[in-house]
Amino acid sequence: MPMTDMTRSVACGTALVLALSACGALGRPAQPSASAKAPDAPAQEDPSPTQEESPSPSESPAEGVVTGPTSSALPIEGLNLRLVRSGENELALQFELFNGTDDEISLGTLGLDSREQLITLVDLPRGTAYGLIGSSGPDGRISADVDIEPGGSAPVTAVFAAPPKEATEMLVVLNGLRPVTVPITDAEPADDPALHGPHNKLQVGPLVCKTTGGTREAFRLPSDVLFEFGSSKLSPSAKSAIEALRGRVSASSGSVTVDGHTDAIGGTSDNQTLSEERAAAVSQVLRPSLGDGFAYRTKGHGEGEPVVPNTKPDGSDDPEGRAQNRRVEVRIDSDTTVRALETGTDLTDAGLQARVESVRRLSGYLLASVKVTNPGSQAASLEYENHFTPKELTSGQLSIAAQNGRQELCGFAEPTYFDFVGTMSASFAPGKLDTVPAGAEVTLWGLFPAPSANVTSVKVQIGGYDQALPAEVTTS
Repeated sequence: MPMTDMTRSVACGTALVLALSACGALGRPAQPSASAKAPDAPAQEDPSPTQEESPSPSESPAEGVVTGPTSSALPIEGLNLRLVRSGENELALQFELFNGTDDEISLGTLGLDSREQLITLVDLPRGTAYGLIGSSGPDGRISADVDIEPGGSAPVTAVFAAPPKEATEMLVVLNGLRPVTVPITDAEPADDPALHGPHNKLQVGPLVCKTTGGTREAFRLPSDVLFEFGSSKLSPSAKSAIEALRGRVSASSGSVTVDGHTDAIGGTSDNQTLSEERAAAVSQVLRPSLGDGFAYRTKGHGEGEPVVPNTKPDGSDDPEGRAQNRRVEVRIDSDTTVRALETGTDLTDAGLQARVESVRRLSGYLLASVKVTNPGSQAASLEYENHFTPKELTSGQLSIAAQNGRQELCGFAEPTYFDFVGTMSASFAPGKLDTVPAGAEVTLWGLFPAPSANVTSVKVQIGGYDQALPAEVTTS
């Protein structure tokens, strides 16, 4: 369903405040002892709401995780974020949305409603993204829209398909707020009508992550969401995920190599066979999508090429490490150099300044954050798009240059109002798009495939601008 200019304006009509210090992912926990460790959840391939007044964020005794806004133009916060398993099949995100502005806001103006659904969860070890249960519109499983008065807050409940029981936390992504890892609990969720809707239209799919270098394009697909347990049979969501690669492949001819990899559980021979069969299954779906201009080749590597250890330093099993090793990689080689990210404008010419806040390794990914500041006395333009783009990087979006190529933003296979796991909209100021008010600071962030473990420094590029910002890669 195409997004009109009016829809985009409604979805992006509000922006957010106070850059908080990074913790967890890019948010901060209310109680460090109870939340927001690095998002390394284990995985195995084994058998109508009402508005409530709230104290200011600094006074709130929130029990869960707190995250702040992506723009200092409007002060809102997500308070007491909790992920609670609701029965066997569902996971509820519950939090208080605090309005620190001088104006009334609503869930709808932020796109945090059943129509826009600018909200997702990411299971990083398994490389899986979760959208709201239900289609866009009245069937979306999220709290009914409410108006929030200045200084007040409103409870929000959003319902997703449950991740595997081994998952212990998720990366929570909400439009206008900084991403943050939130632990999963078995506590009783607070009652909300959203908890009682139909369990249909489950939006679950793998992250599609791309690395480019010279004439090569490479994609990593996590196995857990592609295949049935211990099998090469593709899951219901796998076909659309594999076909989605077409929109991110630049080449029209060349060679395609599909490599299958397993973890170390099971016999070496069985794992070798399984990796070969999984590579062949992906290639079979990929071939009609990419077309006959390519020569296709498949190869299974079994458990022989792990990206991280399958065991912990003490020799015990590491389920989350094994989850990263279960993967299918697609390499496309052509005679044409992959188109470089567009540049051209100097940030200072646009009246802006930028600095890298952090680039962190998290379960096989990099989570990068860049601060863009307008030090001038007039509003400045910062073009940004993450809605129905042609599945390629555009102005304002981040990318990372490392020794082994350029890492691009990881994207969603399922159709949504946003394409990439990054800053979700251009709502940097109230009622305006692509605008950084005088004196304001905007956080641009994104999730990328991690380069090899020996890469300790990278350069972060903002699409459409000349500057390449050097940064050290950290693990905490």
